[in-house]
Amino acid sequence: MAGKCSNPECAAPINCHEGKDNHEECEFWIKQAVLKPAKSFATQKPGKAANFPWSGEAFKVGEISQVSTRSSSIILGIVGKADAGKTTFLAMLYTLLLKGGEFEAFNFAGSKTIKTWDELYHKLKIQKDKVKFPDPTPAEYIRLLHLALRDAKGRLKDILLSDASGEVFSIWSQKREHENAENARWIYKHANAFILFIDCVDLIQRKNLAKTEIIDLAQMLQYNLQDRPVIAVWSKSERKPEIHPKIKESLKEELKNLFTNYNEIDISNFSSSDPDILVHKNNISVLDWLFFEIFNHRLGDLPENNEPIKRDIFLNYKGK
Repeated sequence: MAGKCSNPECAAPINCHEGKDNHEECEFWIKQAVLKPAKSFATQKPGKAANFPWSGEAFKVGEISQVSTRSSSIILGIVGKADAGKTTFLAMLYTLLLKGGEFEAFNFAGSKTIKTWDELYHKLKIQKDKVKFPDPTPAEYIRLLHLALRDAKGRLKDILLSDASGEVFSIWSQKREHENAENARWIYKHANAFILFIDCVDLIQRKNLAKTEIIDLAQMLQYNLQDRPVIAVWSKSERKPEIHPKIKESLKEELKNLFTNYNEIDISNFSSSDPDILVHKNNISVLDWLFFEIFNHRLGDLPENNEPIKRDIFLNYKGK
């Protein structure tokens, strides 16, 4: 009589996992006749872990094949010194998407790093006059957060946003081949486009010294850039008017002269109104501009073979 083994690791009837010569004598072998038909409305028991092929954690470099094998993933390199607002930007971006924010040319279709996105969301606590920010990224780590997006024709594109410590970028800006700048080198080598963070508060407090460090980082970014798009993000820009005008204008001019495919934008986490351009629009517009440059000017339209994957579990999670 036909049947099956209740042990998912057993290869019976080819070979019994328990070593029985006759697999039908094994206590785990269940004959088909005694199997009860599954009810169509049966649900998973509480507390039982789902057997997903992905953990929801941010990708390490060696794990991006989980999405890169199905399409040509786009990597966005987020660059900036420590405390410039890089990780907070990621938290704000996901928060806005979760609250109904939308990209101009793409719809949010899910994420294979949803657990890390949710952790960032819960750590970003915004109140009237202050913000509790996510923890800084440890210097030894580089992680990649995933967004699956669909265009107007339903075609899928996988986006990976880097999250690495600001310390490694400061080291890299002074010595490209430094042994402790490996994470920065990987991002620079593999990214399709870059988001360069400018800390407005740092420019207020340390003035020309802060400006010099930004230019050092920008010059390293410009080296062999090959016209990859760069957008400079002035973070904490609710304080931007406090920057000395000469420092602000000279920095803007020098950055503009360094890059050929360049834009800049102001962002903030503090709302002076609702909706607030700096908060509710510009955080998402950072990626909108990069997507336009990448897909329209550099890579053309999305490949025709990127058809929707109907049975991909994570695409059903909308985060809303």
